[in-house]
Amino acid sequence: MLQTFLALAPIFLVIAVGWAAKTFWLREDGLWRPIEQLAYYLLIPAFVVHDLYNADLASLPFSRMLLAMLGAVLIVAALLIALRPFLSRFLVKGDAGFTSVFQGSTRANFFITLAAAPILLPADGAALAIIAVAFFTVLVNILSVLVLARWGTQGEANLGQLARKLVTNPFILAAASGLLLNASDIAVPRVIDSTVGQLAGAGVPVALLTAGAGLRLASVGAHLPGILAASVAKLMLMPVIAVGLGVLLGLEASILALLVLFHSQPTATTSYVLARQMGGDHELMAATLTCQTLIGILTVPAMLALFT
Repeated sequence: MLQTFLALAPIFLVIAVGWAAKTFWLREDGLWRPIEQLAYYLLIPAFVVHDLYNADLASLPFSRMLLAMLGAVLIVAALLIALRPFLSRFLVKGDAGFTSVFQGSTRANFFITLAAAPILLPADGAALAIIAVAFFTVLVNILSVLVLARWGTQGEANLGQLARKLVTNPFILAAASGLLLNASDIAVPRVIDSTVGQLAGAGVPVALLTAGAGLRLASVGAHLPGILAASVAKLMLMPVIAVGLGVLLGLEASILALLVLFHSQPTATTSYVLARQMGGDHELMAATLTCQTLIGILTVPAMLALFT
């Protein structure tokens, strides 16, 4: 566990640097929005395309991995919906609070996964993680929007708008482009490959800095029951279910490690934005995001040590 913790420590330290920069130096939210957009629309897509078209994808077990990964999400989502009356009445402030528990339990910060995959997984582990993120992004966005449309205070079930957002998602477009380049055997000119590679190198660090800038420590204390429910589901239950499904499907140890790494991550920063847009409890969402990121410093290496 100690070696895993030390391997992951720089990732969380970069997040901490982002928080410190936002808290003590670059305090205006307006300064961070262009940085977030740069990472989301250019740097991370460059990272995705570069890793996919350079990876050897032929031997990677995509189908069984995706069954285990997405199956865990669906099981936890179904369990949360079944428990909604209890959660909304006793742990959070009504159904709006439930939607934030749902997002905090099912979504994941894939920036941390992409940063950790090359360190903790064997060759082409990052490419497999990218494929996982692409499919995961589609599923959790659909589930989150449907839950917010049903139980949020401002949501509208506009599936056409959701479909447009998914097909124009920069990560999904980049993943599709990288896969097409890989499958087509098109020779990418060295100067283009080098340029994309340099952009790719900046993608994950910049994204981690923006994740740190989004943390809100002051809001944690007022939302502890909801934070606890979401954190237990996301950081503990989800990876356990994913590993169980992976073992049943006969996945090898390195793929099980990817499932644990993926599902033990804190929730995504985009959860907060969606909660604000569709009438979720955005204060609970921000507190959950902050608390899970802090807890993840210990739970991610612990879960990897326990199950891999």
